[in-house]
Amino acid sequence: VALQTAAKYPAKVRRLVLVSANTRPDAIYAEMRAQQGQVNASAAEFMKDTPMYQLYQRVAPRPEDFPRLLTKIGESMSKDYDFTEDVRGLQMPTLVVAGDADMAPPSHYVEVFKLLDGGLRDGGWMGEGRPKGGHALAILPGLTHYNMFNSPLLAAAILAFLDEQPA
Repeated sequence: VALQTAAKYPAKVRRLVLVSANTRPDAIYAEMRAQQGQVNASAAEFMKDTPMYQLYQRVAPRPEDFPRLLTKIGESMSKDYDFTEDVRGLQMPTLVVAGDADMAPPSHYVEVFKLLDGGLRDGGWMGEGRPKGGHALAILPGLTHYNMFNSPLLAAAILAFLDEQPA
Protein backbone atom coordinates (compact mmCIF):
# COMPACT_ATOMS: atom_id res chain seq x y z
CA VAL A 1 0.00 0.00 0.00
CA ALA A 2 2.79 2.44 0.91
CA LEU A 3 4.63 1.78 -2.36
CA GLN A 4 1.50 2.27 -4.45
CA THR A 5 0.65 5.47 -2.58
CA ALA A 6 4.19 6.83 -3.04
CA ALA A 7 4.20 5.95 -6.74
CA LYS A 8 0.79 7.53 -7.35
CA TYR A 9 1.14 10.59 -5.09
CA PRO A 10 4.88 11.30 -4.82
CA ALA A 11 4.37 14.89 -3.64
CA LYS A 12 2.49 13.59 -0.58
CA VAL A 13 5.27 11.24 0.61
CA ARG A 14 8.52 12.72 1.98
CA ARG A 15 10.19 9.45 2.98
CA LEU A 16 9.18 5.87 2.32
CA VAL A 17 9.92 2.68 4.25
CA LEU A 18 9.33 -0.63 2.46
CA VAL A 19 9.39 -3.61 4.85
CA SER A 20 9.54 -7.11 3.37
CA ALA A 21 8.13 -5.67 0.16
CA ASN A 22 8.82 -7.84 -2.86
CA THR A 23 8.28 -6.45 -6.32
CA ARG A 24 7.08 -9.63 -8.05
CA PRO A 25 5.46 -12.89 -6.93
CA ASP A 26 8.32 -14.95 -8.39
CA ALA A 27 10.70 -13.31 -5.91
CA ILE A 28 8.99 -15.17 -3.07
CA TYR A 29 10.19 -18.67 -2.21
CA ALA A 30 8.10 -21.29 -4.07
CA GLU A 31 6.90 -22.94 -0.85
CA MET A 32 5.64 -19.54 0.34
CA ARG A 33 3.70 -18.99 -2.89
CA ALA A 34 2.06 -22.40 -2.37
CA GLN A 35 1.09 -21.46 1.19
CA GLN A 36 -0.29 -18.12 0.02
CA GLY A 37 -2.68 -20.03 -2.21
CA GLN A 38 -4.24 -21.51 0.92
CA VAL A 39 -4.92 -18.23 2.71
CA ASN A 40 -8.67 -17.80 3.12
CA ALA A 41 -11.34 -17.82 5.82
CA SER A 42 -10.89 -21.53 6.46
CA ALA A 43 -7.33 -20.86 7.69
CA ALA A 44 -8.54 -18.62 10.53
CA GLU A 45 -8.67 -21.38 13.12
CA PHE A 46 -5.08 -22.43 12.36
CA MET A 47 -3.82 -18.86 12.73
CA LYS A 48 -5.14 -18.20 16.23
CA ASP A 49 -1.69 -18.66 17.80
CA THR A 50 0.05 -16.31 15.38
CA PRO A 51 1.18 -12.75 16.09
CA MET A 52 -0.95 -11.61 13.13
CA TYR A 53 -4.13 -12.91 14.73
CA GLN A 54 -3.23 -11.57 18.16
CA LEU A 55 -2.52 -8.09 16.78
CA TYR A 56 -5.74 -8.12 14.75
CA GLN A 57 -7.73 -9.04 17.86
CA ARG A 58 -6.20 -6.11 19.75
CA VAL A 59 -6.67 -3.36 17.16
CA ALA A 60 -9.46 -4.32 14.76
CA PRO A 61 -12.79 -2.56 15.23
CA ARG A 62 -14.49 -5.88 14.35
CA PRO A 63 -12.20 -8.72 15.54
CA GLU A 64 -14.76 -11.29 14.42
CA ASP A 65 -13.99 -10.32 10.80
CA PHE A 66 -10.56 -12.01 10.87
CA PRO A 67 -11.74 -14.79 8.48
CA ARG A 68 -12.92 -12.12 6.01
CA LEU A 69 -9.54 -10.42 6.25
CA LEU A 70 -7.79 -13.69 5.41
CA THR A 71 -9.99 -14.18 2.36
CA LYS A 72 -9.19 -10.66 1.13
CA ILE A 73 -5.46 -11.18 1.76
CA GLY A 74 -5.58 -14.49 -0.13
CA GLU A 75 -7.37 -12.88 -3.07
CA SER A 76 -4.82 -10.07 -3.14
CA MET A 77 -1.86 -12.45 -3.01
CA SER A 78 -3.26 -14.54 -5.87
CA LYS A 79 -3.05 -11.61 -8.29
CA ASP A 80 -0.06 -11.16 -10.54
CA TYR A 81 1.92 -7.95 -10.09
CA ASP A 82 5.21 -6.32 -10.98
CA PHE A 83 6.14 -3.15 -9.11
CA THR A 84 9.62 -2.89 -10.67
CA GLU A 85 8.90 0.33 -12.55
CA ASP A 86 7.07 1.83 -9.56
CA VAL A 87 10.17 1.29 -7.43
CA ARG A 88 12.52 2.54 -10.14
CA GLY A 89 10.48 5.76 -10.37
CA LEU A 90 10.53 6.60 -6.64
CA GLN A 91 11.95 10.06 -6.04
CA MET A 92 11.64 10.31 -2.27
CA PRO A 93 14.29 8.78 0.01
CA THR A 94 13.33 5.13 0.41
CA LEU A 95 14.47 2.55 2.96
CA VAL A 96 14.22 -1.07 1.84
CA VAL A 97 14.12 -3.38 4.88
CA ALA A 98 14.04 -7.17 5.02
CA GLY A 99 14.90 -9.94 7.40
CA ASP A 100 17.77 -12.25 6.56
CA ALA A 101 15.21 -15.09 6.60
CA ASP A 102 12.33 -13.22 4.98
CA MET A 103 9.79 -14.65 2.52
CA ALA A 104 12.10 -13.76 -0.38
CA PRO A 105 15.88 -14.18 -0.39
CA PRO A 106 18.03 -11.21 0.67
CA SER A 107 19.25 -11.02 -2.93
CA HIS A 108 15.76 -9.89 -3.98
CA TYR A 109 15.85 -6.92 -1.62
CA VAL A 110 19.32 -6.06 -2.93
CA GLU A 111 17.77 -6.15 -6.42
CA VAL A 112 15.05 -3.73 -5.24
CA PHE A 113 17.77 -1.47 -3.78
CA LYS A 114 19.58 -1.53 -7.14
CA LEU A 115 16.42 -0.18 -8.79
CA LEU A 116 16.97 2.88 -6.57
CA ASP A 117 20.61 3.31 -7.67
CA GLY A 118 21.86 1.46 -4.59
CA GLY A 119 24.60 -1.13 -4.33
CA LEU A 120 26.06 -0.24 -7.70
CA ARG A 121 29.39 1.20 -6.48
CA ASP A 122 31.47 1.87 -3.40
CA GLY A 123 29.85 4.42 -1.10
CA GLY A 124 33.05 6.48 -0.83
CA TRP A 125 34.79 8.05 2.14
CA MET A 126 32.28 10.87 2.40
CA GLY A 127 29.25 8.97 1.15
CA GLU A 128 29.57 10.43 -2.33
CA GLY A 129 28.94 7.02 -3.90
CA ARG A 130 25.74 6.35 -1.98
CA PRO A 131 22.53 6.19 -4.01
CA LYS A 132 21.32 9.53 -5.26
CA GLY A 133 18.09 10.40 -3.49
CA GLY A 134 19.04 9.18 -0.01
CA HIS A 135 17.90 5.59 -0.47
CA ALA A 136 19.08 2.91 1.95
CA LEU A 137 18.97 -0.85 2.49
CA ALA A 138 18.78 -2.79 5.76
CA ILE A 139 18.93 -6.58 5.91
CA LEU A 140 18.19 -7.30 9.56
CA PRO A 141 19.84 -10.35 11.15
CA GLY A 142 17.86 -13.16 12.69
CA LEU A 143 14.50 -11.90 11.49
CA THR A 144 11.75 -13.46 9.42
CA HIS A 145 8.74 -12.00 7.67
CA TYR A 146 6.70 -13.03 10.69
CA ASN A 147 8.71 -11.66 13.61
CA MET A 148 10.09 -8.53 11.95
CA PHE A 149 7.57 -6.12 13.44
CA ASN A 150 8.29 -7.27 17.00
CA SER A 151 12.00 -6.51 16.70
CA PRO A 152 13.76 -3.46 18.10
CA LEU A 153 16.15 -3.77 15.13
CA LEU A 154 13.36 -2.74 12.77
CA ALA A 155 12.39 0.24 14.88
CA ALA A 156 16.03 1.34 15.15
CA ALA A 157 16.60 1.07 11.38
CA ILE A 158 13.44 3.02 10.57
CA LEU A 159 14.07 5.75 13.14
CA ALA A 160 17.67 6.21 11.96
CA PHE A 161 16.45 6.54 8.37
CA LEU A 162 13.63 8.94 9.21
CA ASP A 163 15.94 11.08 11.36
CA GLU A 164 18.67 11.26 8.70
CA GLN A 165 19.28 14.75 7.40
CA PRO A 166 19.41 15.19 3.62
CA ALA A 167 22.93 15.46 2.21
